[in-house]
Amino acid sequence: MTKLPYKILIVEDEVTVLELLKDCFADSYQTIAVSSIKEAQEQLKKTRPDLVILDRGLPDGDGLELCAEIRENPQYQSLPVLMLTGKGEAGDKVLGLNLGADDYLAKPFELAELKVRVEALFRRTDDLNLRRPIKRSLRKD
Repeated sequence: MTKLPYKILIVEDEVTVLELLKDCFADSYQTIAVSSIKEAQEQLKKTRPDLVILDRGLPDGDGLELCAEIRENPQYQSLPVLMLTGKGEAGDKVLGLNLGADDYLAKPFELAELKVRVEALFRRTDDLNLRRPIKRSLRKD
């Protein structure tokens, strides 16, 4: 039985960044793209994403509000949230992580780094949920 790919909910209001993110993950994951907190809340009710990539500066509020809302909901407490935002000062990062983000990456960013961070979040989620064993080997085959 083949496991369906992970679902990533992308919450980003800049169209060019949203398209870039969708293209970046299209080969490996299912993506759901929205541009507001309200749309993200609707998608969270409709479908259970495996990860949320969340911008802070959204037209209907600060993405940190949605991050805090996710953490307060027992249904989504273990849902990984990666903040991807132009607010990259140390204080912004600390605030985002303290409000429940699992990772925080400032714009501009490298796609390769974003992909590795997403993969790391999925690995940690898999380890915690015991969804699949992670093979670790010191040998190089």
